[in-house]
Amino acid sequence: MYDIVIIGWGAAGLFCSLSAPKNLRKIILEKNSSLGKKVILSWWERCNVTNIDITPEDDYFGENIKAIHSLLSKFSNYDMIDWVEKHGITTCVEDRGRVILESGKSKDLLDLLVRESTKNGTEIRTRFDITKIEKTNDIFRVHGNDGSIVEGKNLIIATGGKSFSQVGTDGFGYMIAKQFGIEIVDPYRGLCGMVTKEDLSGLSGSTLDLTLSLFDGKKLLYDEKGSFLFTHTGLSGPIVFNAVIAVGEHLRKLGIKESQQKSYFNENITIKLTFNEESMTKKVKSFFELDETKNEVIFHLSDLKSWEEAKVTGGGIKLSELTNVFESKKIEHLYFIGEVLDLTGKTGGFNLQQAWATGYVCGKGFGEN
Repeated sequence: MYDIVIIGWGAAGLFCSLSAPKNLRKIILEKNSSLGKKVILSWWERCNVTNIDITPEDDYFGENIKAIHSLLSKFSNYDMIDWVEKHGITTCVEDRGRVILESGKSKDLLDLLVRESTKNGTEIRTRFDITKIEKTNDIFRVHGNDGSIVEGKNLIIATGGKSFSQVGTDGFGYMIAKQFGIEIVDPYRGLCGMVTKEDLSGLSGSTLDLTLSLFDGKKLLYDEKGSFLFTHTGLSGPIVFNAVIAVGEHLRKLGIKESQQKSYFNENITIKLTFNEESMTKKVKSFFELDETKNEVIFHLSDLKSWEEAKVTGGGIKLSELTNVFESKKIEHLYFIGEVLDLTGKTGGFNLQQAWATGYVCGKGFGEN
């Protein structure tokens, strides 16, 4: 019998396991054969750790953004930087406030997390493919496809969303929430490229700094200045990734389901690019026929890139369903942390900070019981 069973060996699950009291018997169940697979892929961009400059209202999306203030007061971006550096790993700050490992090697941080988790008494079990979870007499029973059963007094769901399905994230956490009657905000794709009606393949590979503005009809939904990339199917780059979350939140508020999104995009959503003198290269000026009197172009959104290409999932478990240590208000001893929550950040380390912080707060909460 375990005191704590954590499902999912990503950033949130790892940090929860090393933050919980050492005297409690803990186990992490992971269906992949190797540890931290998504963690490493999440850090392909020179190994993000967090962001040096976080403004919750500007950098996160979800029904309850104010929750980030409380979360960061318990474990902030600066706390994460201190934790990493106290364990001998040097960080530095790059563009957009991204805090990265100076070594650029995500394995350095992954090895540290695994080492501290096991040092804290956590058992690890990989290749554990879950077929069923049930709760009987206040005990959670997690069934594996090999016939084995893991029992625990507390169950923590840290399985991520449904993006990056190639590393095993398949919406499992949402299924568990629905099983136990916990409300969720319908998941939507985040941090992925946009597909435009217009053919932009002639500019594919061109990277520029410019201003992107996203509209529903005449209503401005989002705008940001920063790095941008033309692709053979449309638009990409950090400011596009962030705009995708913004349009996902907008459609959520309108009550538009995923099956209706493409039609809505085609009829209503436009993207305006405003070029500055530096971004108006000869190639761009020629392609769009820009000059000193014209520095803007407008595109029509056709679709978003696939779930496989989305780096995060928007929506998820409603924070109103959970306590301040992320325990379900309906089902005692059932917790949800990390990306499975309805709390999604922009690209640049914000989602990892959410994972560290929710894992930390949840884990430390067991010491307060």
